[in-house]
Amino acid sequence: MNQSKQRLLLFVLCITLLLVVSARVSPAPPAAEAEPVPDEREIDVPEEPEETPEPSPETTPNIRDILPDISASDWYLKLVNNTYVLPPSFTPPAVREIQDGQYFDSRATDALNRMLDAARGEGYTVYIGTGYRPYRTQATLFYGKASQIAWGGAVEYAEAEELARQTVAYPGTSEHQLGLAVDILDAPDTRMDADTLEDLPLYVWLRAHCVDYGFIPRYPRAKQDLTGWFEPWHYRYVGETAARYILENGLCLEEFIALY
Repeated sequence: MNQSKQRLLLFVLCITLLLVVSARVSPAPPAAEAEPVPDEREIDVPEEPEETPEPSPETTPNIRDILPDISASDWYLKLVNNTYVLPPSFTPPAVREIQDGQYFDSRATDALNRMLDAARGEGYTVYIGTGYRPYRTQATLFYGKASQIAWGGAVEYAEAEELARQTVAYPGTSEHQLGLAVDILDAPDTRMDADTLEDLPLYVWLRAHCVDYGFIPRYPRAKQDLTGWFEPWHYRYVGETAARYILENGLCLEEFIALY
């Protein structure tokens, strides 16, 4: 081999050796850092929201389920109207004079006097128009009214009786025969006009406080279709328990008795 070839071969060997050495000593590119695996104990797992229970609808208690524990057949709850008619022979066991020459069932007289005294204590003048009224007195009033209407022959007497029923209770259908009803006036000569008297201060007070003494406004305007009458002056004794239930539930006596 001549010298030129030897030198060329040596040169190639040197270059090759340099490349091999260079490859071995060159630093390797840094490996990508692996993201740390979170400890399962440190992972916050979002809690599932608790289901909000649907509010149960409030149930209105059945009015019959809260009836007072009394008997509808008790003497102070006796119903009298055009359907439940008293016989001519009915009278209270005993009556007692209250005031203004009027009488009331002696079993409820004390309650009535307490109510009247309380009204006077509030500054109201109080008179009794009618208390107990026997059957015969009611008959005299009714047939007298019918005769007055029929006077002069303008209408037949049978028709006059029907017209009289609009303003005077037929005998046997008046609560006054029970001795448990009273017409309360603010003056002895008060004209008994329902529309005029309804908002009189005395009647506003009575409607608010009569329950404390066992009385109810027997013939309110709102119940006229059921009772047949609208008389803001007419108060009926039914006992404190029944009175409170009747007024708190917006009933009339007919509706209350029907619940039993």
